[in-house]
Amino acid sequence: MTEQQLTVAAIRFTDRAAAVQEFLETLGLSTAVEGRDNGWVDLRAGAGRVWLHDAASSDTGGVPGQTRLTFEVPDVERTTAHLVGAGYQASWVDESYGRSMTVTDPLGDELLLNEHSEDTYGFTASSPRPDERLTVTPVRFTEPRGTYGRFLRDLGLRERGEADEWWAAFDSGDGVVGLHHDDGSAPIVPGPGACHLTFGTVEDLDALAARLVAAGYADAHVERDEYVSLVAVTDPDGQPVQVHAR
Repeated sequence: MTEQQLTVAAIRFTDRAAAVQEFLETLGLSTAVEGRDNGWVDLRAGAGRVWLHDAASSDTGGVPGQTRLTFEVPDVERTTAHLVGAGYQASWVDESYGRSMTVTDPLGDELLLNEHSEDTYGFTASSPRPDERLTVTPVRFTEPRGTYGRFLRDLGLRERGEADEWWAAFDSGDGVVGLHHDDGSAPIVPGPGACHLTFGTVEDLDALAARLVAAGYADAHVERDEYVSLVAVTDPDGQPVQVHAR
């Protein structure tokens, strides 16, 4: 299914949407669609997206600070048929707000995928100007060489590099999904499709950390070791966020 590109997204449930939106804009994302009265904000990075959803109005049990893996696909009917043919449980619906689908992933979680649409359904749209250096990279905690990689490939993502026992990355062309070995200490709020809100960048990490500190995110700092270089910071929901050098 590699001919059908999809967008990698992370949906964050929050009771502090305005503050989280400001934080993400400081990182380099740009707001594309905003419906504060409806509890929804769509922000875009150079690759990938983050969607903010009011936790109080969630009908799927979303709680403040929880981040879930999701995607936007060109055609939910076609994607559903492909995944069912590959052996997954999947179905699609056509609602008043657009077409969407659900699929049960290899961890037994039901993921929600939306179909791309130019209709903003009455929300306020703007022309986003994201930092093109920034890539949304939500991380699922599971065996990097296990069945989740096949699931992502079946969705249309391509493995970036070679997986090892700790890490694998899958690129859709519009965002990346990371798979990290789960040792029981994943920095996430549990829930269906729960993931760690993580990004990749080619921006100088010291400059990024300094910008975050200047904007009031005082704990932002650079961490470097023989394996990774990243900026670590706490977001307004109290959740740890990482921006990795790529």
